[in-house]
Amino acid sequence: MTGPGRTCPPHYGYSPRVFSRGPDFGAETLYVIGGLYGNALALDEIDRMAALEPQPPTQVFNGDFHWFDAEPALFAAVQRRVLAHAALRGNVETELAGNDDSAGCGCAYPESVPDDDVERSNRILSALRDVATQIPGARERLAALPMHALAQVGRLRIGIVHGDAWSLAGWRFAHDQLHDPAQEAQLLAALELGAVDGYACSHTCAPALKVMDDRFVINNGAAGMANFAGDASGMLTRISIRPLPVLLEPLRAFGLHERGVWIDALRVRFDTARWLDRFDVLWPEGSPAAVSYRERIARGPQFTVDHALGRELLACSM
Repeated sequence: MTGPGRTCPPHYGYSPRVFSRGPDFGAETLYVIGGLYGNALALDEIDRMAALEPQPPTQVFNGDFHWFDAEPALFAAVQRRVLAHAALRGNVETELAGNDDSAGCGCAYPESVPDDDVERSNRILSALRDVATQIPGARERLAALPMHALAQVGRLRIGIVHGDAWSLAGWRFAHDQLHDPAQEAQLLAALELGAVDGYACSHTCAPALKVMDDRFVINNGAAGMANFAGDASGMLTRISIRPLPVLLEPLRAFGLHERGVWIDALRVRFDTARWLDRFDVLWPEGSPAAVSYRERIARGPQFTVDHALGRELLACSM
């Protein structure tokens, strides 16, 4: 399928070999935070979680930190807080920084996502670009962000991406692709070509974990929006040489321990009621974001931990 929102522009692409390099940074504890979607209350909660760590974690925002923040003051505040840490650009930031409407939102949605959802996402991006143009220098700072990073955590080399090992907006790290046995050889090849032990990603709005012997791919879904049915929490990925602090243990959804490193998906339990109040002002009833996302923000998608871990299969239509 083609058209705005359905395809990846050529400049989104790269080879898994780009990760076969020295680390961009090292960390004892790493938070990978994808899909914040402009939710400043989720940022507040992530700050609270980080304060419970024995040492401040390195925070990496791996794209789509803007989306619902369609108001200049909120947009500027989110960008300022995010760019105080390491950050990658996702398709949202990439398209906000440019003026070409041919890619729409840049999501490269798969066929399972209805056309109406794609069209609404394109409209959200257009509205958000109008906001970004009101903030001096904001779009230039987004354009300058990298598409990927490499982190060293203990003995593990972690490739950090927005989409997948091939494209900024790739879907090959979506839960249904990760758990398709026919795709495993390709995943192992991406790990080998990148000389990495694991990839940490986002983009698809659905958490996932795929473990292949001593290697893995973990997708945090969305830090600023509900990920599981009946649970309004966001999700982030924690990768650390230290086990979870006791006060963070109740937030763990799933994870693994590999060669002295803990890799965990943690819930981000922001104040949903306050966020919905803000969201309803920004995106009133009938607006594209309200139609596409409000129900999910309030009640979560029809998605479970079993889906994330591949114990139950579900087509990717997030």
